Amino acid sequence: MELFSHRRYWLCQERLNGESSFNLYRRVVEDIYLMLHASAMRKPIAVLAATVLVVSSISSSVSQAATKNLIPITLPVKPVGTITFANIEQNISEVPAAGYKALQDVYAANAQPKIPLTVLMGPNTVNPSDAKVALGKIAKLWSGFRQPVSYHALVYNFKDKAWALKADAKVPVVVATGGVRGRASMSSVINQCSADNCGSANSGISDAKGSGYGQFQVSSGENGPYQLMGGVFGHEYTHSVQAAQFLGNANVNKPVSKEREKYGLDNSPSGLFQGVLPCWMSEGMANFNGTAVVAPTFDKYIEWRKDAPRSQQTPDFTDFSAKSIQNYLLTNKPPKCLPPAGIYLMGYTIGALVVEALSAIAGPQGAMAVVTLLGRGQNFEQAFKSVYGISWAEAAPILAKVVAAEYAATP
Repeated sequence: MELFSHRRYWLCQERLNGESSFNLYRRVVEDIYLMLHASAMRKPIAVLAATVLVVSSISSSVSQAATKNLIPITLPVKPVGTITFANIEQNISEVPAAGYKALQDVYAANAQPKIPLTVLMGPNTVNPSDAKVALGKIAKLWSGFRQPVSYHALVYNFKDKAWALKADAKVPVVVATGGVRGRASMSSVINQCSADNCGSANSGISDAKGSGYGQFQVSSGENGPYQLMGGVFGHEYTHSVQAAQFLGNANVNKPVSKEREKYGLDNSPSGLFQGVLPCWMSEGMANFNGTAVVAPTFDKYIEWRKDAPRSQQTPDFTDFSAKSIQNYLLTNKPPKCLPPAGIYLMGYTIGALVVEALSAIAGPQGAMAVVTLLGRGQNFEQAFKSVYGISWAEAAPILAKVVAAEYAATP
């Protein structure tokens, strides 16, 4: 999923207030969810001028065919360095470097998985980062976990909107299933790209086979570290890997209950993970891992991170004390934390800082292992304890204090 436009969010809220149709409500909720994927720490992406289709392959030998989705680490995980749940509050200043180093160590040690990659680039679209390079890096970080069997990336700007609608309609998984949240939602997101607001992104898996698909809008004139490094590609691809942990789940593409319909959730792999993974972890994993993996140095990572705590604001969350953050971590669960709830935004910020702390303690793979266990049927509290060896009730207050200290340092 990625910074989405507050302006666009509230416009959609106005649409909800002005229309009474349940079907319109559901469609707008789905639209908002997709729009939330323009990453919280980025301003829109930019892309190499191109014209059509770039096909590449992310090389190696990781099998995607396992009937049971594998976890490539031993559980419960052990500390990767000197920081632990017991001492992290005394070492808060060391957390960013430790989290970044743990991720880079895993990236360096991993094999490059072989995943067919197709980048569809708008003929007038210019991007300062290389989508193929960024997608290759994030795929390598998640090597050993189940990943999409293939991945299509549609990259376009406002000038290429008409082109994007035609290209989207020809993507194989869109032809087969309608794409993430259905054909109407996919084309609706493209149509909402405007001359002054075209910066959303979204990604996921909609079929039982595991075909990944992401849309990436590009706005001109925005050249922050997130765009320059290609963080949005890492962010969005991570969402597809989260979805891949639900491939093989017995509920994939089963009929949808009225309760799930009410929140705009389907039973695709993407819909299933969104329905059980806490929103802070969904977006926090994508923002931290997606950016840290493409940052070539710690200094570049910090250049992005320095504005992270305050990059998202919502009237639904204004108290950044440890007590308030702890309550947020313990109580904001899907489906109620999902869009259009404004609290969803805090996943990009608070969530990213929590996932960074978890990486500093146990490496980046632990969080994805939690998602894998959710796909196997555990609930979040069970999965967290299985992975980290500490209950979520014990860990949440510790992590809340770490995050609160970050907010206190960035008023």
